[in-house]
Amino acid sequence: MKSIRMDLFVHVSLIPAVLITVLLSYVQRRASLLKTTDKLPLSKKFGIVVPVNFISSYSNRWSFGAACGATATTVFLLFFNEYSNYFNFTAPPWAKALVYLLSALEVAMDYYPFFACLSTENRILGSSLGFCYAVCWFCVQLADMFECQKITQASTILLLTPVPSLVCCLFLIGRFLHILVKTMLALRRPEEKQEHEEPLLPKHLTHYLNYLLKGFPEIDSKRCWLKQKIYTFDPSFKFPTRMIVTAVLCLICLYNFFLVDLFVSPKAVKGLEHWALITINLSYENRTIWVLNLLKDSWFYATFPAAFTSVIYILHLLSCYRKQMKKLYKGTSDISRQSKPPVILAASIRYTGNQIAYLLWGYFLLHILFFLISLMITFWFIIPIQEGRGIIILQGLGYTVLGIVIMVGVIVIQILASQFFFLQDKINPKDKSKPLAINNRRAFQNFSYFFMFYSAILGFGACLIRIMLNVFLGSWLLARIDRPLFPRGYEGADMGYSTWIGMLLVDFHHTNPVALSFCHLLLHDLSTSKQLKSTDALHDCKKKQRKIKWHLAYTLINNPVLILSRKQHNCSSSSLSLRQQMLERIRICAVHSHFHKQTLALADNDTEASTTESLGEGNQI
Repeated sequence: MKSIRMDLFVHVSLIPAVLITVLLSYVQRRASLLKTTDKLPLSKKFGIVVPVNFISSYSNRWSFGAACGATATTVFLLFFNEYSNYFNFTAPPWAKALVYLLSALEVAMDYYPFFACLSTENRILGSSLGFCYAVCWFCVQLADMFECQKITQASTILLLTPVPSLVCCLFLIGRFLHILVKTMLALRRPEEKQEHEEPLLPKHLTHYLNYLLKGFPEIDSKRCWLKQKIYTFDPSFKFPTRMIVTAVLCLICLYNFFLVDLFVSPKAVKGLEHWALITINLSYENRTIWVLNLLKDSWFYATFPAAFTSVIYILHLLSCYRKQMKKLYKGTSDISRQSKPPVILAASIRYTGNQIAYLLWGYFLLHILFFLISLMITFWFIIPIQEGRGIIILQGLGYTVLGIVIMVGVIVIQILASQFFFLQDKINPKDKSKPLAINNRRAFQNFSYFFMFYSAILGFGACLIRIMLNVFLGSWLLARIDRPLFPRGYEGADMGYSTWIGMLLVDFHHTNPVALSFCHLLLHDLSTSKQLKSTDALHDCKKKQRKIKWHLAYTLINNPVLILSRKQHNCSSSSLSLRQQMLERIRICAVHSHFHKQTLALADNDTEASTTESLGEGNQI
């Protein structure tokens, strides 16, 4: 019996997860007081913790991607044997959807501390709790993987499924340790400001605005092949957290699905072989076993191109996102907002989960498609050639190619006849093509009549080709939800494409560089005006204080007796002795008499000066 039960550990992990979430919510400051503050003394504590900003966040992108990667294996294994009895009770068939919903919510709560500890403003507390929580999950998963290998002797392929989650947990442990050390060192150097909030206008959008005003740089034609065909770095664009998280989850889920495919396929073939040997005549036993081995090999070798194509789709998804967002920024995109805002916002919420599901289904259909192609090549070419029927195969292939060449040749003849005989000449010699105006109408009517009957046969073959291409391209492009599978006018029926459009529109409206720069300038002007107002108010306050102090000094000089009645003097005089109080009173009286004598002397001088002036005027008269 196993000493570690992962299903029980997932349930028990809810307790520390809830405690960590409550603690981080306690230290999270709210922007405004609630109405319940009068009844509950919460002040501005217990704010809402935001686990991850999917829309306009560009920092810690790979850390959040690793946090999502740590959840991938647990979510993937919910639907297999290890977590089949997830809630330890038998639910009726109608409640299975509710059980899946509760299971997903529980797993989300189990991994919530990873995201909350990364996004909290209290870096020391968040990094400490996140480090301990990540270490616990890493140790338990690692011990469970080795214990499963010892007890059950399971396949090595299936035991590799938790490896991505372990790598992500290890990355989170290092990231939390790095944040903790960096924050502790920053506390010793308070002169260095540590900014944790996302800027309203990120740096790459500032580059985009500079390019928008000064002109975009010209594309260098001498770039290497890798930069021309695969990826070109653009300083004016940066993938948001949502796209990084989606890409990481898609890669890990595809990895797990690939391993499960390699593990389940041999067992399925063995079961099919056992059933075939029981039901089929013994005379065909060798032939049946040979066919089954051929099917097994074809299915096995079809796994790798399907997985490789799916990985290319994930990388191409990022390229399409960048291309579409740039078109939206420039206003050259043909995306139209036909749905209402609630529908668009709800579609953006479903994007990451839908992208993973479409990718896995696309991988499965690609696997079947490559399997059928390999069977066609094997039974139509390889086996007949091995059996000595190569000439017959080449003859049939030649007839098929000849029919296709004749069909294509007729189409080319129609195009050439239209170009040189049935279209009028160019109006202007500088025009690129002739105008759509018919010339030689009689010959054109006869040409159309005789080819009408052949076009029916040609249309029959073209219709078959259309059906085959629709099946092929529909299976090939199922994982690419950036393209609609339905024709124009019916795109709304494609839920995957609607989800992609909703995500693009939400990201565009919240990361538009022009709108963000406008808001940034408004906030900058508002903060500048507030600073000017506060500076003026402080200046006026100091000026008023100086005026009050001058009036106070003038009043006390002219009335020294008021010094004894001041509040500050009464408070300080209680600690003085009686003798010191008497000396202070005598000093005040002396100062008062001195100022009184100076005032009288000034008055006498003024009287004498006035008398002298009056006598001088009398003598002049």
